[in-house]
Amino acid sequence: VCNIMKGFFYPKSIVVIGVSDKPKNMGRMIVYNLIHKGFTGQVHAVGPHGGTVLGRPVRKNVKDIQFPLDMAVILTPAAIAVEMVRECGEAGIRRIVIESAGFSEFSDDRKGLEEELSAIAKEFGIRFIGPNCIGVFNTDNGLATSFVLTTSDFGKGDVSIVAQSGGMAMTYMESLEFNGVNFNKVTSIGNKLNVDESDLLDYLVNEDERTRIICMYLEGIKNGRRLMQIARQSKKPIIVHKSGVGRAGAATAASHTAAMSTDNRVVNAAFRQAGIIRVHMTSQMVDFVKIFELPPMKGRNLAIVSRSGGHAVIAADTAEHFGFEFPSFPPEELAKINEHVRGGVINLRNPLDLGDLFDLSVYESIARMVLSNENMHGMVLAHAYGKADREESRQFLRVVKELSIKYQKPVALCLMIDDQEASYLKQNIRFPFFNSPEEGAWALSASYQAHQYRQREQVTVSPVGTFDPLPARTIIENAAQERRNPSQAECFDILKLYDIPVPGYRQAGTAGEAIEAAEQIGFPVVLKIDVPSVLHKSDVGGVVLNLASPKAVSEAFTQMHDKIAGSLSADEPFVVLVMEHVKVTGQEVIFGIKQDQTFGPALLFGMGGILAELIKDISILIAPVGRSEVNEMIRRIKGYKVLTGVRGQKSVDIDSLADNLLKLSQLALDVPQIMEIDLNPVLSYEDGCLALDARFVL
Repeated sequence: VCNIMKGFFYPKSIVVIGVSDKPKNMGRMIVYNLIHKGFTGQVHAVGPHGGTVLGRPVRKNVKDIQFPLDMAVILTPAAIAVEMVRECGEAGIRRIVIESAGFSEFSDDRKGLEEELSAIAKEFGIRFIGPNCIGVFNTDNGLATSFVLTTSDFGKGDVSIVAQSGGMAMTYMESLEFNGVNFNKVTSIGNKLNVDESDLLDYLVNEDERTRIICMYLEGIKNGRRLMQIARQSKKPIIVHKSGVGRAGAATAASHTAAMSTDNRVVNAAFRQAGIIRVHMTSQMVDFVKIFELPPMKGRNLAIVSRSGGHAVIAADTAEHFGFEFPSFPPEELAKINEHVRGGVINLRNPLDLGDLFDLSVYESIARMVLSNENMHGMVLAHAYGKADREESRQFLRVVKELSIKYQKPVALCLMIDDQEASYLKQNIRFPFFNSPEEGAWALSASYQAHQYRQREQVTVSPVGTFDPLPARTIIENAAQERRNPSQAECFDILKLYDIPVPGYRQAGTAGEAIEAAEQIGFPVVLKIDVPSVLHKSDVGGVVLNLASPKAVSEAFTQMHDKIAGSLSADEPFVVLVMEHVKVTGQEVIFGIKQDQTFGPALLFGMGGILAELIKDISILIAPVGRSEVNEMIRRIKGYKVLTGVRGQKSVDIDSLADNLLKLSQLALDVPQIMEIDLNPVLSYEDGCLALDARFVL
């Protein structure tokens, strides 16, 4: 795949299809961009009317070109584009960029055109980008296949962009350029019918030595598991702006797990697990790119130095929110600085407000003190200046750049300056700077997050037991054939197959059967309605606790039957589950699974019980998972301190929680027909845990 992707960026010859000599013809714009960006390969043109464009002949047919062709760029009406792909295939072209719009993004009835495109590509072994895109850029060789006129002279950089939207691709290119950051490669993937984001990420991560930082804008993800696998192996930072996250589905979710594990939460979890930095704004993407141009933030110890007290406070608030700490400066170093400040005016501590100190040579000494200190990992430096001290400030910034490189520590430089000065610095100093202390501190948190991920030990996924999935699959297949969800008894049967603890239980369809079951289990017992269509049992009077005698069981069964049986459909028999009344006390948590269409099974853990959805204190992982990940997952929830014991309470069995989460994860992988699993509550106590309720959705 990587070699194929490389060919999209380094073709030696290109044919642009859909060209005429009309000034507004978009094919003509592509030829213009290739010529004026200095594309180092050959450029050929094809159009139905022939003629010339920009001094080059326009052929009427691809076969009329008597030179080898590495890649085609097609910009014609959608139906004609399909024909042109076949023509390219017959001419031996195996890489195509289809910029034509009017496919499924326009209307569902155009999906037939996409199916035809895919069939032709498969027939000839063609890989194509698009349709509905603006093509490919590569500053290494002047490749620019966009139909949008680009007048800027892009410098060669090390940032590469993959964007589902052509407009967002252009926005990022222009925003990076405006901020003094040059890019290397840009790909607009449009409908990503053939080449998708994972194909390109694989190449940029594993093969492209010219790319050091990767940015992506995605509205949807085609193969989330592959994306995660590639990202996990990456030594290069990957920043993703993921939009198009729907929330409407949560309102109609059949389980607590589905309601809480919205698409957005699953995406966040998957990205965190794979070491991907997620952003939500264009400006944030640019800020994070800037910080990754600097040495990494290797620890939490941060120095804040500011010419303004307000900026120092704002930086400290933001940095503290992201978990940074502010160790004191060494006393012997402070003594040297103290000789240059007015006593009783400037308090030499971290964060450091320099107030009315105007000697910029002292600023240099402070920067050197901070960055040379082994206990400091980075610095936020807020500085404002005008015409009066412009030259001194520029020299100071050059020194800061040298110190950052020398000591390999990041400096989030926050400058309050006018536009003219900002333009000068971008062209001459070429050291990233931020518009506010908040942006700088936030960006440093991304640098620290990425560094921490790269330092992690490789996660090992080892089985927590040996389970035969066939009996569980049989239970699920039987329920599916009857077009229903499994009963709670069937859910418990499956959990037992995976050695997940449940109370004693038996199903009963009559009062007599319920009494017999209770006598076998032992009093007291609990009675629960066990009809799959009844989702919230307690709401309809479908749960009765602490039944201590045969008479109590009989009366509870009869009352429950009278309340509920009449509302059931004819093909739903009234059945209850007689359960052991659990006497141990502990903390209620929730285990869950949601089969996400993009990332596969998502494992959920959080504080449970009747308040689970209200509190929404949860953590999510994408299966398969390793024990270290599950341990971290448990620690991540806010209620972790409750689980480990507060106000004299004993800690619950954290190891048991981890073991059973791993087993549930394995179940989800073995039986993917189960779309949702809700174990709520799971009672966690001093030496184990029990799933007191279970719901599976197919």
